[in-house]
Amino acid sequence: MQRLAQRGGDLGAVRVALDDLLRTSIGYDLAAISTIDPATLLWTSCVVTGADDDPARERLLFDLGFEDGDVNQFTAIARAPEPAARLYAVTDGDVTRARRWARLLEPLGVSDELRVVLRSREACWGTVTLYRRDSPPFTERQEHFIAHAAAPIADLLRLALLRAAVGAPESVVRPPGVVIVSADGTVDVTSSAAAQWLDAIEDRSRVRGAIRVVARAALAGDGLARAALPARNGRWIELHSSEVKGDGGKASGQVAVIVEGARPVTMSSAISVAYGLTPREREVTALVAQGRASNEIAGLLGISTYTVQDHLKAVFAKTGAARRGELVATIFAQLYEPRIARGVTPGPYGWFLEDEQLTASPRQRVSASPRHR
Repeated sequence: MQRLAQRGGDLGAVRVALDDLLRTSIGYDLAAISTIDPATLLWTSCVVTGADDDPARERLLFDLGFEDGDVNQFTAIARAPEPAARLYAVTDGDVTRARRWARLLEPLGVSDELRVVLRSREACWGTVTLYRRDSPPFTERQEHFIAHAAAPIADLLRLALLRAAVGAPESVVRPPGVVIVSADGTVDVTSSAAAQWLDAIEDRSRVRGAIRVVARAALAGDGLARAALPARNGRWIELHSSEVKGDGGKASGQVAVIVEGARPVTMSSAISVAYGLTPREREVTALVAQGRASNEIAGLLGISTYTVQDHLKAVFAKTGAARRGELVATIFAQLYEPRIARGVTPGPYGWFLEDEQLTASPRQRVSASPRHR
């Protein structure tokens, strides 16, 4: 993964390289590689490899993610000790027991499926689903391999998202910045955004040393090198480094150090504005999207299950949903899916990179969007 990060490139290039690596390491016929919003675990982009483009099939992939009661749901895998699961293993060799079998897997001729949630430092940044046709099922060793690789793959995707955000600062509130460092450790360029973040670091004497350390690591081949420094406001400033490529992809001897303020994973304010959710309703909705039960939500938020139900009733009334699955599907169909269809770039903080004020209600904005059932 470090070598893939070192290559650089946008999200599309990273996914192509990742697909090549996984095919060599594990072997499969089809793959779906997605980014997700860590607050809600809803998809923000998806690429299917090994098959022709088929919007209907991609839509079906999304639809099936909201069905309750199926095996190996992503929300369950995200909270499991090991963030990967094989369909053949969990169904004791009878993959037809999966509810998605008849609608998705059988038409594709799939004999086994391996799902992994890309989890890094307690946040989830993507999913990978691998499919095999007419070949032996995935092995336990292969499941452990990709589970072990989940965190560096997550870091790899997020680095690609950070690079995109650096190039579109107008799309992010408090965007990340970049520092260009020469091979001898000299700082050549510091963007205004990076300067603002660096100025917030509590111990300024540590800044130059931290930049040099992550820059040296990148030049040594660690494309996922990072460091975190405490800021004066009690938060943290994170540094991520990657080597700058020159003409023809050759090493330039320079390193780009991306500087950002670490921030908690929360549901996008766009969702809150669109539906008029209160801060507490926003928290409850995000936890529902993650597949949390009412008693779990109550424990996490320090409220009673009755209060959770009261908040859910209010959220249902504001969104027009009648149950949990429909609530999550409605949010996806009205706010996520239209952006995915337009090819809007996912952002490094869960939402999308777009300079758009969301003031109209979902019904006013995307009334033509089909609902997920």
